[in-house]
Amino acid sequence: MPPNPEVLLRRLHSSNNKERLEAARYFAEYASPAHEQALREAAARESVLWIRGALRRALARISPAPEPNGSAVSVNADDVPEGFAAQVHAEALETTAAQLVHEIEPLLGGLRLAAETEVPNFPESATRRSIDRLDEFLEVLSRLRRAASAPKVEEFSLDEVVQRCIQEVAAPEGLQIHKSGPQPCIVEGDRSLVSMSFINGLRNAVEATVATGAELPTLPITVAWGTTDRDQWISIVDLGIGFKGNLQRAFDIGTTTKTGHLGMGLAIANQAVVSMGGQVLLVPNDRGVRFEMRWPKQPS
Repeated sequence: MPPNPEVLLRRLHSSNNKERLEAARYFAEYASPAHEQALREAAARESVLWIRGALRRALARISPAPEPNGSAVSVNADDVPEGFAAQVHAEALETTAAQLVHEIEPLLGGLRLAAETEVPNFPESATRRSIDRLDEFLEVLSRLRRAASAPKVEEFSLDEVVQRCIQEVAAPEGLQIHKSGPQPCIVEGDRSLVSMSFINGLRNAVEATVATGAELPTLPITVAWGTTDRDQWISIVDLGIGFKGNLQRAFDIGTTTKTGHLGMGLAIANQAVVSMGGQVLLVPNDRGVRFEMRWPKQPS
């Protein structure tokens, strides 16, 4: 049964971000002049970046800018909503990754099942290692999809999330992780996206520290967190080998200087924070790197 526009218009009033986003994306493709007033009212009260952007695209579909005499129209950068390009990129990334996972997952499952019965000594074979590598890639692709999804904004205790993520990373014996920040530290954002970005940043810091070959107790990692009047933040400072690649491309998908890595960790970390309207910074120090993630407080 095709979607009912009247039902979707009512969903624009929902307190559920996902319902509002699905409705806004529908109208971005199928809006008609009859929906204009309701869409304008929804856009005016919407505070979530992704949903507001979809509503603006819906309104642009109803009332596109005229092209004088068929000539190209120059666009003033001030007329483009803040974060619009990042939002469109994230929506495309989420859709593409979801489609790839949907198509590849059953094929990979069938391949593993066939290989287990047809390849001699499968557990020790290069075939098994290659299939495991594909499984790893599929899981990373799923994480990238989640990082690009619309955020579910809620209040949570940032210090508790930091502590849980540090335990999940499980640093090697001897490596000290110093923590500094208010407790409790209540923030707004998507708990899972914050966790995803922080874990990827911390894993990079641990790997860079271990790669020095030095005594781990002499190279502590410092994790700090807090809030300002405008945003919320976490920083990770390590004394490891530093970032050896091109900082301009550090967050590109597939960029890595590490053997055997897929080059998705920083891309996922960055996309998770961008999905909340924030940014990730990677700053080389005299020794090591500072990884910093910041995302804005929601408007009242």
